[in-house]
Amino acid sequence: MAKVRVLFLCTGNTCRSPMAAALLKRALEAELGQSEAQKVEVSSAGLAAIPGSMASPQAMAVLREEGLDLTAHRAQQVTREMLKAADLILTMTRRQKEFLLEWDPATRGKVWTLGEVSALAGKDTAETQDICDPFRQGEEVYRSVREDIKASLDPLVTYIKKILTK
Repeated sequence: MAKVRVLFLCTGNTCRSPMAAALLKRALEAELGQSEAQKVEVSSAGLAAIPGSMASPQAMAVLREEGLDLTAHRAQQVTREMLKAADLILTMTRRQKEFLLEWDPATRGKVWTLGEVSALAGKDTAETQDICDPFRQGEEVYRSVREDIKASLDPLVTYIKKILTK
């Protein structure tokens, strides 16, 4: 497979999905090295995004604590073309996954919640755990969401490595 395309989805594409995309990019570079990590295209979008919106100030702040910069991020609305192009679609909640499967049944087999990825990688964890929406909450809630996302990254990287070796 030439390139693996990973698409993160949340509601507005200003909090969870851009955080997850930035954190995954860094995790892939750390685990695979820069040249192998370039074989993975990571993007994000929203199910109800206002296109052009910036990442929330709290998301920017808690990722800045990690040495990551979201200032260039601009929200985009998910399209069927994005879904078709993606090899792996990761939602933040079970409800978002259900919505996608109803809206575009062709996503079946490549859409998972971020929590389910642990099961895909063979890990025995809470694969049904949703990543809560921190929108309009304080930085402490965003930090908790950041940590929930980071906890899913090892199994996600393991799964992506399996895809790359096929």
